[in-house]
Order: sequence, then C-alpha cells, then structure tokens
Amino acid sequence: MASLGVSLLPSADRGPVERMLAAAPHRGSRAEIVVRGACTLGTSDDPVGAEAWIADEPDLAVAFTGRLDNSDELRKLLEGENERPLGDSPASVVAALFRRRRGDAPALMRGSFAVAITDGEGMWAFRDQLGFRSLFHRVEAGRTFVASEAKQVAAGARIAREPDTDVLEAIFYMELDDETPSALRGVARLPKATLLFADARGARRRPYWRPESLLETADLSEDEIRLRFEHLMAQAVERVMTGDDCVSLSGGIDSPAVAAFAAPAHLRLFNTPLPALSALYPDQPSVDESGFITLAAEAFGMPLFTYDRAAKPMEDLTSWVDLFDGPVPTILVSDAHEHYTKARELGFRTMLTGEIAEFVFDMRTDVLPHLVRQGRLGPTARRVRTQLAKGVPARAVVRQIASALEPPSIARVISRRNPPFQVSRAPAWLDKTHIHRSVLRAPRPAGARWRLAQLAAFIGPGLTMESDEVLQAVCGVRTRRPWADVDLWSFFLSLPAEAKHPDSSYKGLVRRLLRGRVPDEILDRTQKTVFNDSILARIDYAELERLLEGPQWRMPGVDYRLLDDRIAARDMDVPEFIWAKDLAATHAFVSLWT
Repeated sequence: MASLGVSLLPSADRGPVERMLAAAPHRGSRAEIVVRGACTLGTSDDPVGAEAWIADEPDLAVAFTGRLDNSDELRKLLEGENERPLGDSPASVVAALFRRRRGDAPALMRGSFAVAITDGEGMWAFRDQLGFRSLFHRVEAGRTFVASEAKQVAAGARIAREPDTDVLEAIFYMELDDETPSALRGVARLPKATLLFADARGARRRPYWRPESLLETADLSEDEIRLRFEHLMAQAVERVMTGDDCVSLSGGIDSPAVAAFAAPAHLRLFNTPLPALSALYPDQPSVDESGFITLAAEAFGMPLFTYDRAAKPMEDLTSWVDLFDGPVPTILVSDAHEHYTKARELGFRTMLTGEIAEFVFDMRTDVLPHLVRQGRLGPTARRVRTQLAKGVPARAVVRQIASALEPPSIARVISRRNPPFQVSRAPAWLDKTHIHRSVLRAPRPAGARWRLAQLAAFIGPGLTMESDEVLQAVCGVRTRRPWADVDLWSFFLSLPAEAKHPDSSYKGLVRRLLRGRVPDEILDRTQKTVFNDSILARIDYAELERLLEGPQWRMPGVDYRLLDDRIAARDMDVPEFIWAKDLAATHAFVSLWT
C-alpha cells in the first residue's frame, strides 16, 4: 500500500532510495524513482489500487503516497492560479499547490498522505495532520534520508538496524511525546503536522497546523451546530469512500454513526449498498453486540458479514514487532490482522471505522473547572445543577470547583496520594514509581487540563497509527476514519466547552446530533461493551513464558521473578495481561539481535 523514500546527498545517487524501497517489500513491488539535482525521490506501490505517484515537472518533483481526499476542491481552488494544466495525479495537484502556497500548502490538504518535494537543491517533507501516514528521517553531515518506515531509513543511510533500549523503556512506560524517536537507534520520527526542510546546510522543522488555535472559537446556536455537523459528517464519509468499501460495524455509537451517513451516500455514489463487517463473540455473552449490530445493519440497508473472533493475541508477536520496527503498546495486533484479512477475503479494499471518535468529541476531563476558571457563571451553574440532579455528591462537585485553582505543587501531592488508574491497577511485579514518574514530572496546571484533554490525540508519536498503517499494507486494506476528518474535528475543537459537553453524560452532544439517524436503542444504551472476557479466554501463557524466559536484557522496574510466578499462576486479569504482553513484545524485539 505504497511507501516513500528520499535521499538528499552532496551528489545524486539512486542507490540509497533503491535500498529503502527494497527494505519494505510489503509496501508493494512497483517502484518509481526520479533524480532531481542532489535529491532522489522514490515510491513503491501495489500494482492494484494505486496509492503512490510522482510528478516530475520542470521546476519541482513531487512524490505523493496515500489519499488526497480534497483533490477536487484543491483543483477548483487552483483554477485560474496555475500557469500550466494540472495533471491527473494527486502529486500534480500538490505540485501546483506548493508552487502557489509554498509552506502553507500542507495545511490546505486533507486525507491520509506522506509527501516529499524537491527543486533539486532543497527538499520538503510532511505527512497528514493526524499522522495516519508515517515518515521517519535521519540527518547527518549534509545528507538527509526520509522514508515511510524506520527500517527504510536505516537501509538508505546504511546504519546498523539495532534497538534503542532507552526508547523501548519509554514506550513500555508510555513516557512519549512528539520528539520520541524510532525504536531503531539513529532514526528520528517526523512529528504529525510538521514540515521538514533540508538542504546542504542541514535540516529544520516547523509545525504547519496548530489545532490549539481552534479551541472555543465558534459561536453557534444549537440549530447551527446540528446543521454544521450534518454537513461535515456527510462530507467526511463521501471523501473516503472508493466503491469497494465496507464499514467495520459494532454495537456502540461511533461506527453506526458513520454507517448512518455513509450507507445512503454509497448507494447514491456507486449504486450499490454499503456492506458491514463485524466480529462476533458467541462464547462470551458479556461482549455480544450482535443484536445491536443487526439492528444497525437493517436500519441502514447494509448487507452484513460476520465472523467469530478467533485471533490469538500472542501469535507471531516476534514477526509483528520486527515488521513494525518496535513494540506497540496496549493494542492487540492479532485482532486487527484478523479483521483486515476477513475484509480483504470478501473483496473490500477500504474499511470505514468509528475509531478515534471519543478523542474528537468526548474528552470530558475538567469541564467544570475549566468553566469556573473562564468565569462562565451561567454554564457553570447549569453544570453544577445537572450533576447534583444526577446524584453526584455535593463534595465531589465542590472538589471539582476547587481544583480550578489548584497549583502544580498541590497537583503533585494529590497525584501521589490518588494515583491514576494505570498506576493503581499496575501489577505487583512493576515498580509503580516507573509508571507514575511521567505524571509527576509533568503536572498539568489547573488551567491547562481541559485544553490538553481536547488536544490529547495530537500529542505523541502515534505508534498505534504507524503499526496499523504497516498492517494495512500487509493485508491490502486501507482503513479510513471519518470521525478524524480534519474539517469535522476542527469543528468540534471550535465548540465552547459548554456546547461540546452540554451535560455530564457519556457522548451527550453526539447522542443529540444523531437522534433520528441512528436507532434509539443504540443511542440510549447506558452500558459500554468491555471485551475483557474475550481477551482473558485467549491468553497464551505458554507463549508469555517462552518470550520472557531468561532474557539477556531486562526492563528497568520489572521484578522478573515475581512475573514468572504470576505467569505460572495462570490467573492474570486484563490490565496485568496487557502489561505482560507489552513486555513480551519488547523482549521479542530485542531478541532479534540477541
């Protein structure tokens, strides 16, 4: 599903880019390389379902991989501005856009993409605002290498592919930020929404999109919010569909919302109903959502395809971390691989999901303290009354209000006395000070907590998205997330806190906006499905033992003797298993070199 490789050297040389493309055969066998002055651009791609293009124009060469969702809008924008006819490819559109807007061009683009541009002397590289496409780089003594995967950069630069144990420790304990490098030593990650420029003198970076500037900038009535949402959600689903689509459907709110807008649009655009694909759990009644899934599929006229979840979370773990260039915390790669494989077997190449929705509209941390600090007395009073009416104890409401004035020193004390969930539920074989240290090192000032919650998805390296991109390439299926459309997300960012969180209920605003589109039985659900029973039934303790037996390198803060006892007891709960699985993945990665 396409990769990008770029080298900027004192003298042109195709060799590094050829090595980059060859290092990731799962990205496709069709290669194209263009040399422009000191810069060489290359792409690899799957012959079926093109996702890579190179525009070799007189003044610029552009390599584009991914999907440019607003290509038609950009073409209209450029009409009358462009001095030469636009080519058919997204790379040609980007060339014209960059020619006219230079460093402002990336912010105007929508989709899932990675791009490199050169004039023969300098090179610009960037990826989409949310980091659904990855880019890594290395800059050294007048030489710059950029590629879709860390292993490709290492191959191009001819450096040893070896693990960085400091980064592995940071990943395991989730001490991550935008500057977290690759788990391969010597390879850096290009942050989301960042423009990299390199030439013979070196490289520099700057953000090209700042979501924080959008916070609470809108002043809309309830009717205007509804109309704007419906327009942007419809636009989001229409942008990503290609005709060979399906919806990954669950019984929650997020994916049925996508289906509610996508199903009629798919019928109108492609004259075929939009299929749905769902995993079922027949042996775990507590996670069975089949009734809600069937209800949604029937409501939207969607052919429904199902399968029974059978993936083994520990299976092929060493192969996956090798492919991903490092461990990926928390997620179950096996489940995603099974889901994508089923979709591809059914002929689907684009999968729409409801993923990331909660980051878009339901980050409710510190809403009341935020309103207090902003002096919004009316919204503050309404929220207090709502919480009291729902049975929230008065002392808890007072505590929220008091926290609005809480200095960082007090926040540290409270954090020590009342550690967050991930610390309090950590297994006994982990030194809790290692888990808690990131919280204590970076206490969030009272005035920043709500703002940081709204921006949580934009902070950090995006390890899950990077591994998922590779997994999609292996399976031949592209996942698209309409909730994460930049224009739709920008709209939710712009809403004032009291509009975005009109009450203290779970997904309160979106439930209101979807009323009449999504069946009431789904919108009125009060219990969120938790898949713990399914995970517990699939724990492979024997594989945990094998991967964690007598490791040469040891993770700081882990009591391996106590961990061995816990594995032997065969009675882990889900949080403990996730920690153990992540540790096993880390050791599996290190074992590639030992």
